Amino acid sequence: MNKLEQIEQQYKFKYPELYHRLYNDKMLDGGEFGPNWHATYWEKFKINPPLLLFANDIELLEFNRKGNGTSVIEHIETLRDPNHYIPIKSEFTFIPFASTGGGDLYVFQLDKQCGDDVPITLIPHDSDDATILAKNLQDFIFRMLLECAREIDENSRANDGDLKTNLFNMLRTHKPYLSKSQVAKVEEIYNRDLGLISMDELSSTLRQEIGFDGLDKEFKYTSEDEDVLC
Repeated sequence: MNKLEQIEQQYKFKYPELYHRLYNDKMLDGGEFGPNWHATYWEKFKINPPLLLFANDIELLEFNRKGNGTSVIEHIETLRDPNHYIPIKSEFTFIPFASTGGGDLYVFQLDKQCGDDVPITLIPHDSDDATILAKNLQDFIFRMLLECAREIDENSRANDGDLKTNLFNMLRTHKPYLSKSQVAKVEEIYNRDLGLISMDELSSTLRQEIGFDGLDKEFKYTSEDEDVLC
C-alpha cells in the first residue's frame, strides 16, 4: 500500500485517478523541504520538473508527517479540528495537496464532486472566502501552466536559468496529463515573446478551455453554501 492509499484508508476518501497517476509517475516528488532543498534537488528538478515546479506560488505538501506544518496529514487534521481558528462547516470536505507561500491551501473539494470531476479550490488562511479554480485536477494543471506565463516574477523559480527552457521543460513533463487542445494552447503562449499573456486573455482562455458554472466562484466556507455545481 503506497502513501496515497494509506491516507485514503485513514481518512475514508478517494483521491482522483489522475492524482494517483501523478504519484505513480513520481510527479508529486518535490523532495524534502528544508534549508538544503535547492542545493539537493534543483538541478535535477528543473530539467524534469515535477508537478507545477515553475508555477506561481504553489508548493506541494509532503506525505509524511513532519511536525513542521508541511505535510498532507497535518493539514487534513488541522482542517478537521473543530477548534481550528477558522471553523469549517461540516458540509465541506477539503483535502489539501499544496499551499502558497503565505499559507493558503489548494484542496480537493470532495463535497462538490461531480462524477469523476473533483473541483480544486483555494482556501485562504486569513479569510473565509474560498475560490473554486477548476472543475478537476487536469484543468487546474492547465490553468496553472497559463497563470505562470501571465506575470513573470523576477524572483520566481522559472527565472533561475533560461526562462523559456524552464517553461518548456515543465510543459514536456506535464503533457501526458493534459488534452491535446490544452497542450497546443500552452505551447502557443510559451512560444511568444515574454510578456506572454494578459489578464484579459487569460480570463477569456480559461472560460473557453475549462469553463463551467463554478469557475472562479467564491463562497464562504465557514457559513451556509447550498449551491450545487452539477
